[in-house]
Amino acid sequence: MDENNVNSRSLGDIYRMIYQYKECSRQEIANQLGISLPTVTQNLNKLRSLGYIYNAGNFQSTGGRKPTILRCVPDARCAMGIDITRNHLSIVLIDLDLNIIAGKRIRVPYEETTEYFNTISRETEEMIRNNVPDRSRLLGAGLSMPVIIGSDQKSVTYATVINASPNIYEKLASYIDVPILMFNDSNSAGLAESWRAHYTQPMVYLSLSSSVGGANMNNQNIYTGDNWRGCEFGHMTIVPHGKRCYCGRYGCLDAYCSSNVLSDFTGGDLKRFFTELETNKGLQNVFNQYMDHLAIAVNNLRMCYDCNIVLGGYVGAYMAEYIDTFRKKAVDLNPFEQDGSFIRVCHYRTEASAVGAAIHYINQFIQNF
Repeated sequence: MDENNVNSRSLGDIYRMIYQYKECSRQEIANQLGISLPTVTQNLNKLRSLGYIYNAGNFQSTGGRKPTILRCVPDARCAMGIDITRNHLSIVLIDLDLNIIAGKRIRVPYEETTEYFNTISRETEEMIRNNVPDRSRLLGAGLSMPVIIGSDQKSVTYATVINASPNIYEKLASYIDVPILMFNDSNSAGLAESWRAHYTQPMVYLSLSSSVGGANMNNQNIYTGDNWRGCEFGHMTIVPHGKRCYCGRYGCLDAYCSSNVLSDFTGGDLKRFFTELETNKGLQNVFNQYMDHLAIAVNNLRMCYDCNIVLGGYVGAYMAEYIDTFRKKAVDLNPFEQDGSFIRVCHYRTEASAVGAAIHYINQFIQNF
Protein backbone atom coordinates (compact mmCIF):
# COMPACT_ATOMS: atom_id res chain seq x y z
CA MET A 1 0.00 0.00 0.00
CA ASP A 2 1.23 3.49 -0.86
CA GLU A 3 2.36 5.15 2.41
CA ASN A 4 1.56 8.61 1.02
CA ASN A 5 -2.07 7.59 0.48
CA VAL A 6 -2.21 6.24 4.01
CA ASN A 7 -0.87 9.54 5.35
CA SER A 8 -3.37 11.55 3.29
CA ARG A 9 -6.35 9.56 4.52
CA SER A 10 -5.07 9.39 8.08
CA LEU A 11 -4.50 13.11 8.53
CA GLY A 12 -8.19 13.92 8.81
CA ASP A 13 -8.96 10.84 10.91
CA ILE A 14 -6.22 11.76 13.38
CA TYR A 15 -7.32 15.38 13.60
CA ARG A 16 -10.96 14.40 14.11
CA MET A 17 -10.00 11.93 16.84
CA ILE A 18 -8.01 14.55 18.74
CA TYR A 19 -10.89 17.01 18.35
CA GLN A 20 -13.49 14.50 19.51
CA TYR A 21 -11.51 13.22 22.50
CA LYS A 22 -10.24 16.71 23.41
CA GLU A 23 -6.87 15.20 24.26
CA CYS A 24 -5.15 11.93 23.46
CA SER A 25 -1.73 10.36 22.98
CA ARG A 26 0.15 9.08 19.96
CA GLN A 27 -0.29 5.48 21.10
CA GLU A 28 -4.05 5.92 21.62
CA ILE A 29 -4.38 7.25 18.08
CA ALA A 30 -2.45 4.32 16.65
CA ASN A 31 -4.53 1.80 18.60
CA GLN A 32 -7.89 3.42 17.88
CA LEU A 33 -7.35 4.03 14.17
CA GLY A 34 -5.22 0.96 13.43
CA ILE A 35 -2.34 3.02 12.03
CA SER A 36 1.35 2.37 12.54
CA LEU A 37 3.20 4.61 15.00
CA PRO A 38 5.55 5.98 12.29
CA THR A 39 2.54 7.00 10.17
CA VAL A 40 0.89 8.60 13.19
CA THR A 41 4.09 10.50 13.98
CA GLN A 42 4.40 11.81 10.40
CA ASN A 43 0.83 13.07 10.42
CA LEU A 44 1.16 14.62 13.88
CA ASN A 45 4.27 16.49 12.73
CA LYS A 46 2.35 17.82 9.74
CA LEU A 47 -0.61 18.89 11.90
CA ARG A 48 1.76 20.70 14.26
CA SER A 49 3.56 22.46 11.43
CA LEU A 50 0.22 23.64 10.03
CA GLY A 51 -0.79 24.99 13.44
CA TYR A 52 -3.73 22.65 14.04
CA ILE A 53 -2.49 20.77 17.13
CA TYR A 54 -0.06 21.36 19.98
CA ASN A 55 1.64 19.43 22.78
CA ALA A 56 -0.12 20.13 26.08
CA GLY A 57 2.17 18.43 28.59
CA ASN A 58 2.24 14.78 29.52
CA PHE A 59 -0.12 12.11 30.76
CA GLN A 60 0.72 10.24 33.95
CA SER A 61 3.14 7.43 33.25
CA THR A 62 1.96 3.84 33.52
CA GLY A 63 5.54 2.69 33.28
CA GLY A 64 8.24 4.10 31.03
CA ARG A 65 8.16 7.43 29.23
CA LYS A 66 5.19 9.72 29.89
CA PRO A 67 2.96 10.02 26.78
CA THR A 68 2.57 13.50 25.28
CA ILE A 69 -0.90 15.07 25.51
CA LEU A 70 -2.12 16.18 22.07
CA ARG A 71 -4.81 18.85 21.73
CA CYS A 72 -6.31 20.89 18.91
CA VAL A 73 -5.45 24.59 18.64
CA PRO A 74 -8.79 26.32 19.38
CA ASP A 75 -8.15 29.47 17.35
CA ALA A 76 -6.88 27.70 14.24
CA ARG A 77 -10.29 28.56 12.79
CA CYS A 78 -13.34 30.54 13.92
CA ALA A 79 -16.91 31.07 12.80
CA MET A 80 -19.50 33.82 13.15
CA GLY A 81 -23.10 33.50 14.25
CA ILE A 82 -25.68 36.22 13.66
CA ASP A 83 -29.04 35.98 15.41
CA ILE A 84 -31.70 38.23 13.91
CA THR A 85 -34.86 38.72 15.99
CA ARG A 86 -37.79 41.09 15.83
CA ASN A 87 -36.08 43.70 18.01
CA HIS A 88 -32.46 42.65 18.46
CA LEU A 89 -29.32 41.73 16.57
CA SER A 90 -26.76 39.43 18.21
CA ILE A 91 -23.35 38.64 16.74
CA VAL A 92 -20.81 36.18 18.12
CA LEU A 93 -17.46 34.77 17.08
CA ILE A 94 -16.62 31.27 18.32
CA ASP A 95 -13.45 29.21 18.10
CA LEU A 96 -13.14 25.48 17.45
CA ASP A 97 -13.74 24.77 21.16
CA LEU A 98 -17.01 26.73 20.95
CA ASN A 99 -15.63 29.47 23.19
CA ILE A 100 -17.21 32.85 22.47
CA ILE A 101 -14.27 35.00 21.37
CA ALA A 102 -16.40 38.10 21.02
CA GLY A 103 -20.07 38.95 21.19
CA LYS A 104 -22.37 41.90 20.86
CA ARG A 105 -26.12 42.35 21.26
CA ILE A 106 -27.84 45.54 20.18
CA ARG A 107 -31.45 46.60 20.13
CA VAL A 108 -32.47 47.29 16.55
CA PRO A 109 -35.93 46.49 15.12
CA TYR A 110 -35.92 44.22 12.09
CA GLU A 111 -36.65 46.04 8.86
CA GLU A 112 -35.40 45.42 5.36
CA THR A 113 -33.92 48.84 4.81
CA THR A 114 -30.53 50.07 3.70
CA GLU A 115 -29.96 51.46 7.18
CA TYR A 116 -30.66 48.08 8.83
CA PHE A 117 -28.43 46.16 6.42
CA ASN A 118 -25.67 48.75 6.85
CA THR A 119 -25.88 48.19 10.60
CA ILE A 120 -25.32 44.45 10.11
CA SER A 121 -22.44 45.12 7.72
CA ARG A 122 -20.79 47.63 10.06
CA GLU A 123 -21.14 45.48 13.18
CA THR A 124 -19.90 42.27 11.55
CA GLU A 125 -16.91 43.96 9.94
CA GLU A 126 -15.96 45.67 13.19
CA MET A 127 -16.06 42.37 15.06
CA ILE A 128 -13.95 40.65 12.41
CA ARG A 129 -11.46 43.52 12.27
CA ASN A 130 -11.02 43.56 16.06
CA ASN A 131 -10.84 39.82 16.66
CA VAL A 132 -9.70 37.96 13.53
CA PRO A 133 -6.17 39.06 12.52
CA ASP A 134 -6.06 36.48 9.71
CA ARG A 135 -9.37 36.64 7.84
CA SER A 136 -8.65 33.34 6.08
CA ARG A 137 -9.31 31.65 9.44
CA LEU A 138 -12.94 32.79 9.42
CA LEU A 139 -14.99 29.89 8.07
CA GLY A 140 -18.27 31.68 7.48
CA ALA A 141 -21.32 33.21 9.12
CA GLY A 142 -24.51 31.42 10.07
CA LEU A 143 -27.67 33.56 10.17
CA SER A 144 -30.27 32.50 12.71
CA MET A 145 -33.79 33.85 12.18
CA PRO A 146 -37.29 33.09 13.57
CA VAL A 147 -38.49 31.79 10.20
CA ILE A 148 -38.80 28.42 8.47
CA ILE A 149 -35.88 27.89 6.13
CA GLY A 150 -35.90 25.94 2.87
CA SER A 151 -33.62 22.94 2.40
CA ASP A 152 -31.18 25.07 0.39
CA GLN A 153 -30.68 27.18 3.55
CA LYS A 154 -31.00 30.27 1.39
CA SER A 155 -34.77 30.63 1.10
CA VAL A 156 -37.58 31.47 3.52
CA THR A 157 -40.73 29.34 3.25
CA TYR A 158 -42.68 30.81 6.18
CA ALA A 159 -42.21 34.03 8.12
CA THR A 160 -44.67 35.54 10.56
CA VAL A 161 -42.65 36.53 13.64
CA ILE A 162 -40.61 38.86 11.43
CA ASN A 163 -41.60 40.06 7.98
CA ALA A 164 -38.72 38.48 6.07
CA SER A 165 -38.80 38.57 2.28
CA PRO A 166 -38.38 35.31 0.34
CA ASN A 167 -35.14 36.74 -1.12
CA ILE A 168 -33.72 37.94 2.20
CA TYR A 169 -30.65 35.72 1.66
CA GLU A 170 -29.59 37.67 -1.42
CA LYS A 171 -30.12 40.96 0.38
CA LEU A 172 -28.04 39.95 3.39
CA ALA A 173 -25.34 38.26 1.31
CA SER A 174 -24.59 41.57 -0.41
CA TYR A 175 -23.84 43.19 2.96
CA ILE A 176 -21.91 40.40 4.72
CA ASP A 177 -18.47 39.77 3.26
CA VAL A 178 -18.12 36.10 4.29
CA PRO A 179 -19.92 32.92 3.16
CA ILE A 180 -23.37 32.74 4.78
CA LEU A 181 -26.17 30.22 5.25
CA MET A 182 -29.51 30.64 7.02
CA PHE A 183 -30.86 28.62 9.95
CA ASN A 184 -34.06 28.45 11.95
CA ASP A 185 -33.39 30.02 15.35
CA SER A 186 -34.69 27.10 17.43
CA ASN A 187 -32.77 24.52 15.41
CA SER A 188 -29.63 26.59 15.91
CA ALA A 189 -30.19 26.82 19.65
CA GLY A 190 -30.78 23.07 19.85
CA LEU A 191 -27.58 22.42 17.94
CA ALA A 192 -25.62 24.67 20.32
CA GLU A 193 -27.07 22.89 23.36
CA SER A 194 -26.33 19.46 21.90
CA TRP A 195 -22.70 20.33 21.22
CA ARG A 196 -22.19 22.19 24.50
CA ALA A 197 -23.61 19.33 26.60
CA HIS A 198 -21.95 16.64 24.42
CA TYR A 199 -25.24 14.84 23.82
CA THR A 200 -24.82 11.62 21.86
CA GLN A 201 -28.34 10.37 22.62
CA PRO A 202 -31.57 11.92 21.29
CA MET A 203 -32.60 15.19 22.93
CA VAL A 204 -35.49 17.61 22.47
CA TYR A 205 -34.81 21.31 22.87
CA LEU A 206 -37.78 23.53 23.67
CA SER A 207 -37.09 27.19 22.95
CA LEU A 208 -39.17 29.54 25.11
CA SER A 209 -38.42 32.97 23.71
CA SER A 210 -40.60 35.68 22.19
CA SER A 211 -41.85 32.83 20.02
CA VAL A 212 -41.84 29.14 20.92
CA GLY A 213 -39.97 26.62 18.79
CA GLY A 214 -37.81 23.58 19.20
CA ALA A 215 -35.36 21.09 17.83
CA ASN A 216 -34.99 17.32 17.91
CA MET A 217 -31.32 16.38 18.10
CA ASN A 218 -29.99 12.88 17.49
CA ASN A 219 -26.25 12.47 18.02
CA GLN A 220 -25.84 16.21 17.35
CA ASN A 221 -27.80 16.03 14.09
CA ILE A 222 -30.93 18.13 13.57
CA TYR A 223 -34.15 16.45 12.51
CA THR A 224 -35.72 18.83 9.98
CA GLY A 225 -38.72 16.85 8.73
CA ASP A 226 -39.80 16.44 5.12
CA ASN A 227 -40.55 20.14 4.68
CA TRP A 228 -37.99 21.54 7.14
CA ARG A 229 -40.86 22.27 9.53
CA GLY A 230 -40.00 19.58 12.06
CA CYS A 231 -40.32 20.47 15.75
CA GLU A 232 -42.45 23.57 15.36
CA PHE A 233 -43.63 22.83 18.89
CA GLY A 234 -45.00 26.34 19.33
CA HIS A 235 -47.93 25.39 17.12
CA MET A 236 -49.00 22.28 18.99
CA THR A 237 -52.55 22.79 20.22
CA ILE A 238 -52.64 22.53 24.02
CA VAL A 239 -55.96 24.33 24.65
CA PRO A 240 -58.61 23.57 22.01
CA HIS A 241 -60.25 26.80 20.83
CA GLY A 242 -58.01 28.70 23.26
CA LYS A 243 -56.14 31.98 22.95
CA ARG A 244 -55.29 33.26 19.50
CA CYS A 245 -51.73 32.62 18.32
CA TYR A 246 -49.77 34.95 16.03
CA CYS A 247 -50.14 32.27 13.33
CA GLY A 248 -53.88 32.97 13.27
CA ARG A 249 -54.96 29.66 14.88
CA TYR A 250 -56.20 29.19 18.42
CA GLY A 251 -54.81 27.34 21.43
CA CYS A 252 -51.20 27.01 20.27
CA LEU A 253 -48.45 26.50 22.84
CA ASP A 254 -46.90 29.78 21.67
CA ALA A 255 -49.93 31.71 22.91
CA TYR A 256 -49.43 30.27 26.42
CA CYS A 257 -45.69 29.79 26.83
CA SER A 258 -43.79 32.44 24.88
CA SER A 259 -41.63 34.70 27.04
CA ASN A 260 -44.04 37.55 26.26
CA VAL A 261 -46.72 35.82 28.34
CA LEU A 262 -44.56 36.62 31.38
CA SER A 263 -42.75 39.81 30.38
CA ASP A 264 -45.99 41.55 29.38
CA PHE A 265 -46.72 41.85 33.12
CA THR A 266 -43.50 43.80 33.72
CA GLY A 267 -43.43 46.20 30.82
CA GLY A 268 -41.73 43.76 28.46
CA ASP A 269 -38.82 43.16 30.87
CA LEU A 270 -38.42 39.40 31.51
CA LYS A 271 -35.54 39.89 33.94
CA ARG A 272 -37.72 42.18 36.02
CA PHE A 273 -40.49 39.56 36.02
CA PHE A 274 -38.21 36.99 37.64
CA THR A 275 -36.64 39.57 39.96
CA GLU A 276 -40.05 40.53 41.35
CA LEU A 277 -41.50 37.01 41.26
CA GLU A 278 -40.49 36.04 44.79
CA THR A 279 -42.40 38.89 46.47
CA ASN A 280 -45.30 39.44 44.07
CA LYS A 281 -48.28 37.12 44.56
CA GLY A 282 -49.86 38.18 41.30
CA LEU A 283 -46.75 37.26 39.32
CA GLN A 284 -46.53 33.97 41.20
CA ASN A 285 -50.04 33.08 40.03
CA VAL A 286 -49.12 34.03 36.45
CA PHE A 287 -45.96 31.90 36.56
CA ASN A 288 -47.78 28.96 38.13
CA GLN A 289 -50.33 28.99 35.31
CA TYR A 290 -47.50 29.35 32.79
CA MET A 291 -45.79 26.24 34.20
CA ASP A 292 -49.09 24.31 34.12
CA HIS A 293 -49.35 24.90 30.37
CA LEU A 294 -45.67 24.20 29.85
CA ALA A 295 -45.98 20.92 31.75
CA ILE A 296 -48.65 19.76 29.28
CA ALA A 297 -46.29 20.47 26.39
CA VAL A 298 -43.31 18.79 28.05
CA ASN A 299 -45.34 15.71 28.91
CA ASN A 300 -46.55 15.50 25.29
CA LEU A 301 -42.97 15.74 24.06
CA ARG A 302 -41.84 13.06 26.51
CA MET A 303 -44.62 10.76 25.28
CA CYS A 304 -43.63 11.39 21.64
CA TYR A 305 -39.85 11.24 21.88
CA ASP A 306 -39.03 9.42 25.17
CA CYS A 307 -35.78 11.36 25.63
CA ASN A 308 -34.30 14.24 27.61
CA ILE A 309 -36.09 17.56 27.19
CA VAL A 310 -34.12 20.77 27.59
CA LEU A 311 -35.85 24.04 28.46
CA GLY A 312 -34.12 26.83 26.57
CA GLY A 313 -34.66 30.27 25.16
CA TYR A 314 -35.26 33.42 27.21
CA VAL A 315 -37.41 31.65 29.84
CA GLY A 316 -35.19 28.56 29.97
CA ALA A 317 -32.34 30.77 31.13
CA TYR A 318 -34.29 31.48 34.35
CA MET A 319 -35.70 28.00 35.02
CA ALA A 320 -32.87 26.50 37.12
CA GLU A 321 -34.31 27.92 40.34
CA TYR A 322 -37.76 26.51 39.60
CA ILE A 323 -36.86 23.23 37.95
CA ASP A 324 -37.85 20.96 40.87
CA THR A 325 -41.31 22.52 41.06
CA PHE A 326 -41.73 22.27 37.33
CA ARG A 327 -40.54 18.66 37.16
CA LYS A 328 -43.23 17.69 39.67
CA LYS A 329 -45.90 19.36 37.55
CA ALA A 330 -44.70 17.49 34.46
CA VAL A 331 -44.38 14.03 36.01
CA ASP A 332 -47.82 14.37 37.62
CA LEU A 333 -49.12 14.11 34.04
CA ASN A 334 -46.84 11.20 33.16
CA PRO A 335 -48.34 7.69 33.48
CA PHE A 336 -44.96 5.95 33.38
CA GLU A 337 -42.53 7.93 35.53
CA GLN A 338 -42.19 9.75 38.82
CA ASP A 339 -38.63 10.94 38.16
CA GLY A 340 -38.49 14.22 36.27
CA SER A 341 -34.72 14.34 35.88
CA PHE A 342 -35.17 13.98 32.11
CA ILE A 343 -36.19 17.65 32.13
CA ARG A 344 -33.05 19.78 31.94
CA VAL A 345 -32.20 23.47 31.90
CA CYS A 346 -30.17 24.82 28.98
CA HIS A 347 -26.41 25.40 29.22
CA TYR A 348 -26.37 28.46 26.98
CA ARG A 349 -28.35 31.11 28.86
CA THR A 350 -27.72 33.71 26.14
CA GLU A 351 -26.87 33.69 22.44
CA ALA A 352 -27.62 29.98 21.90
CA SER A 353 -29.10 30.61 18.45
CA ALA A 354 -26.13 32.69 17.29
CA VAL A 355 -23.66 30.08 18.58
CA GLY A 356 -25.60 27.25 16.94
CA ALA A 357 -25.61 29.01 13.58
CA ALA A 358 -21.83 29.37 13.82
CA ILE A 359 -21.37 25.71 14.85
CA HIS A 360 -22.48 24.62 11.38
CA TYR A 361 -19.22 25.95 9.96
CA ILE A 362 -17.15 24.43 12.76
CA ASN A 363 -18.72 21.03 12.12
CA GLN A 364 -18.25 21.37 8.37
CA PHE A 365 -14.56 22.19 8.87
CA ILE A 366 -14.00 19.22 11.20
CA GLN A 367 -15.84 16.71 9.01
CA ASN A 368 -14.15 17.84 5.80
CA PHE A 369 -10.64 18.17 7.26
